[in-house]
Amino acid sequence: MLWFEERPNVAAPPPEESGLRLEVRRFLDGECKAGGFVPRPNNWVAFDREFSIRCAERGYVGTTLPKQYGGGGKSARERLVICEEMLAAGAPLGSHWIADRQSAPQILRHGSEALRARLLPEIAAGRCTFAIGMSEPDSGSDLSSIRTAARKIDGGWRLDGRKVWTTNAHHADYMIVLCRTAPRGEDRYAGLSQLVVEVASDGVTVRPIRNLAGEHELNEVIFDGAFVPDENLLGKGGDGWRLVNEELGFERSGPDRFLS
Repeated sequence: MLWFEERPNVAAPPPEESGLRLEVRRFLDGECKAGGFVPRPNNWVAFDREFSIRCAERGYVGTTLPKQYGGGGKSARERLVICEEMLAAGAPLGSHWIADRQSAPQILRHGSEALRARLLPEIAAGRCTFAIGMSEPDSGSDLSSIRTAARKIDGGWRLDGRKVWTTNAHHADYMIVLCRTAPRGEDRYAGLSQLVVEVASDGVTVRPIRNLAGEHELNEVIFDGAFVPDENLLGKGGDGWRLVNEELGFERSGPDRFLS
């Protein structure tokens, strides 16, 4: 029985949405019974690339991306249905969760065409994992005080600095990194940019930050002269504060916190 059938005062969703919900629920039930995953709370950070690929094969990753980039071309409501069922089932979503939730929309909105064509189909196929490069030591919640900086060089940027509390960076293929591309002035929000950084690049080091239980989910990421090509700049450069707030909008508006 679907949830809305048990509550007669709640308006039923369109038939295609209730059908999708039942389809996803059956898929997850089959995965669980076959040993594809073990349900647990907060499983949206648990990493299982093969599970993400199986989800992508059914259209459950990159759902709202345009079809020209390998996506499903579906609505945000349909994606919400998929997310609700995945989270309620305690499925391991960590391999595709960040990429699907915020990195792909950021690249679609603000990335170069070369970047969109290269990365969005990989995200939609469940093969590409992203991490978030925002927090830094001694910055607290004030992102405008970050010290990671990128200097313009021939063909791209030289990136130096450090990020912390980076979920699944040890698994990630890429990070969207907030950095300074111009010195901080009177307007502390000016001069920030976002770069898409390949984690396997020379000059990128990932170190574990283990919690009290000895679990490894969080990381410190160090950039020491890492090269980032021009096409990996999001937006125009210098508009990173606006872009990072858009990204946080995608991150904080999802159901992962209260359904975990």
